[in-house]
Formats: sequence, C-alpha cells, structure tokens
Amino acid sequence: MDQIQSVKSEFRLRHWAKIIADCQASPLTVKAWCEANGICTKTYYYWLRKVRQRTLENLPACHNDLSKVPAESLPTFSKLEVQPPANGTQATVVVRLPRATIEVAPGTDQQTLEAVLLALRSTC
Repeated sequence: MDQIQSVKSEFRLRHWAKIIADCQASPLTVKAWCEANGICTKTYYYWLRKVRQRTLENLPACHNDLSKVPAESLPTFSKLEVQPPANGTQATVVVRLPRATIEVAPGTDQQTLEAVLLALRSTC
C-alpha cells in the first residue's frame, strides 16, 4: 500500500474510532445512537470491526508459552482457603475494573485462572 493510501486508511480509522467512542460514551443503545446520528447500524458495526482488527494488529505478540517467559516476571500465587457456599448460593469471585469485569466461577481450573491473571497484569 502506498503512503497516500496508508494515510487515508489511518485517517478513516481514527475518524471511526472517535465515532465509536462517542457512541459508547452515550447512554443510548447503539441502535438509538445510530438513528439519532444518521448512521446505519451495519456501518457502525463494520467500523467497529475494522477498528478492533487494527487494534489487535498493533498489540504485542501474546506469550502463550510460559516456559520462555523469565521466571522473575511470572506472578506468584498464594494458597487461598475458600469456604463452601451457603445452601442455595453460588460462590463466585468478581473483580470489577473500569474497563472490564472478571468473574471466576466455582470449579475454574488453576491454569485458566493463571492465564486470566496474567492477561489482567499485562493490561494494568
């Protein structure tokens, strides 16, 4: 892709990202916001997909192979004693962050929990 096309593409993506941010900051639903702003919802979701794809392309490569990660950068875990849930309730750990909510259900295996915590660590 030549430089002009690259600049045009980047300009469009930034414009779309601003529109998406405006919509997500609105208390309206996507459909209502799009109707109020004269944007087809299919167009909005196309733009959202393109912006997400570009964001993923710009993220650093994921370290799925923990054997290659230096030991000092790996988190350490402490044993946590969990009381059994009361009758009729389900024990769940809920972590609420500004941009995400993580819920850990009973029976979640340690490997999955470690992967989630590593991902959380890399975003914070």
